[in-house]
Amino acid sequence: MPAPSVWPARLALAFLLLVLSGASVLLWRQIEAVQQQRVDERIGYQARSLARQLESTLHLEVASLERIARLWNSLGRLPRASWDEEVERALRGFPAYKSIQWVGADLHMRWLLPVTGNEAALNFHLDPEHPNYPLAMEARDSGEQRFSNSFELVQGGRGFVLYTPLYSGQDGSKVFDGFLQGVFRVEPLMLQLLTQIDRDAFNLELLENGHSLFRHGAADADAQHSLQLGLSLLNNQGFSLRLSPTEQLLDQLDSPLPGVVLGASLAISLLLVAALALALENSRRAHALQLANRRFKLEAERREETEQRLRENRERLQLVLDLTDSSHDGLFIFDSDSRELLHMNQATYATLGYRPEQFAELLRDDPEKLLPGFHRWLEQARQAQRDNLSRIFQRELIRRDGSRQPAEINTQLVQLHDREYLIAVSRDNSERLQLETQLQRLSQLDGLTGLYNRRYFDQQLQAEWRRLRRLDAPLALLMLDIDHFKAYNDTLGHLAGDDALRRVSAALRESLQREGDTACRYGGEEFAIILANTNLEGAEQVAARVHAAIASLDIHHPASPFGHLTLSIGITAVDPVSDEQPGELLAQGDQALYRAKHEGRNRTCQWQSPALDLHQAP
Repeated sequence: MPAPSVWPARLALAFLLLVLSGASVLLWRQIEAVQQQRVDERIGYQARSLARQLESTLHLEVASLERIARLWNSLGRLPRASWDEEVERALRGFPAYKSIQWVGADLHMRWLLPVTGNEAALNFHLDPEHPNYPLAMEARDSGEQRFSNSFELVQGGRGFVLYTPLYSGQDGSKVFDGFLQGVFRVEPLMLQLLTQIDRDAFNLELLENGHSLFRHGAADADAQHSLQLGLSLLNNQGFSLRLSPTEQLLDQLDSPLPGVVLGASLAISLLLVAALALALENSRRAHALQLANRRFKLEAERREETEQRLRENRERLQLVLDLTDSSHDGLFIFDSDSRELLHMNQATYATLGYRPEQFAELLRDDPEKLLPGFHRWLEQARQAQRDNLSRIFQRELIRRDGSRQPAEINTQLVQLHDREYLIAVSRDNSERLQLETQLQRLSQLDGLTGLYNRRYFDQQLQAEWRRLRRLDAPLALLMLDIDHFKAYNDTLGHLAGDDALRRVSAALRESLQREGDTACRYGGEEFAIILANTNLEGAEQVAARVHAAIASLDIHHPASPFGHLTLSIGITAVDPVSDEQPGELLAQGDQALYRAKHEGRNRTCQWQSPALDLHQAP
């Protein structure tokens, strides 16, 4: 009997080697993609955090100029001394300002602070040839603030202007009275933003309509991992932030695991093909022996071949098991009907504090105690596979000590011999969830005082206004300002001023006795308290507690006529209705606070209707 040709078998082995090598490359590329995804996630978290920080900072200063404009508009025009005081407060709160100016209705410069460094702008006139003239006219006609593109400042350097229209008039008339202009440069703002990140880990670039205005780090940053986010600055949507990792960060995050997996997979493939080639050669030799010694030799050769394949399969299986045990992600395979485990790696049970037999028994007998909502999750996995949807689920696993571990579980259902098996890969993603929660909280809190910031205040005021309007319940607002705080800082220093702000903030928190009441840092040394479902009498009681709490601090103030630190408080309370907006409540609180300041400070004043309020600023 002639020996069969070996070439078809050799071609099959070559094809098998190609298939296994291709699978190894695909596995390597998938692990590389997961590693790159982790880098992109870190870039995304940092970029979104910086964008929110920059928008929050600029919106805070927009609100500061808006507050000065409201005072101007409500009083007809601020006295020069009051204007200087309000502007100096805004300049202290935002180091990126180059200057704050009043340009009159004739578009000539009237008032400007600080003068030092801005002498070139003292005789400034906004003429039609200026690049910002159309934008300023738009702000004048609309009555709304407008944020300019970058341009060359007369003081030198490149900067921006925030135009806030002003109005004056009596007997209900409204006459344009020029602009309140906030002028600032890019570099101080971006340098302050760079303190929020590790400078050695990221390259940062500010873009305007695709052109670079500011860059930190390498100019040829890694475009593969760079992320560009648009910024929303009032009317101007032309700015964006671009963040990319440095080579140092990429080196830190680089892992040898993909290369190890690729090498191991190719080695396994070569070993397998070599083993099959050896088996083929043994088969050929066995066939030759079979011609000489027929049945006896044939039976012996078959037994040897079978034993060889069994040994190879055991070795290959053990190698795969060793690889899965080295993974930090859990891998377990079980029968979806009987819940009997076919396989699980060490990370599956060790990270939860179980022994292997405990994990298998709990999954089989009472899976709800291991994975709450187990049966519903199993149905969701089946439905997702039928509909070709994402099969990654966010679940919780219960550790042996009863605590819960967040887990991101990737599932795959396999039908084999009329039975259904579920392959699950679980990953502990608690660190990522904690980071997202921390970023959300940091975006709502003021870093110095620990109170809620201005951005959170605006959102909470809108939310409470809508809620109380549905309930037909009152809403009260307290606007608070520390008296003579500039003099306190000038006399005792900014460190003492920061400490005083923290102590005052703690006293405000302790003065609120209801869970729904909210204390916020409105800006600089100014605070705001939202009192839901509270009338004017209740607001006065809270204001009295605040005065008593500040007095009990007994903070020495050598520049104050009272000898110690005091507060001025403006109170207003309304019943929200559909034809009003919370901005009117805010304007009333500002006017009441202004009265308290100009009636001697260290007191509380209620808002009064303009028809009843005969008080005029000195």
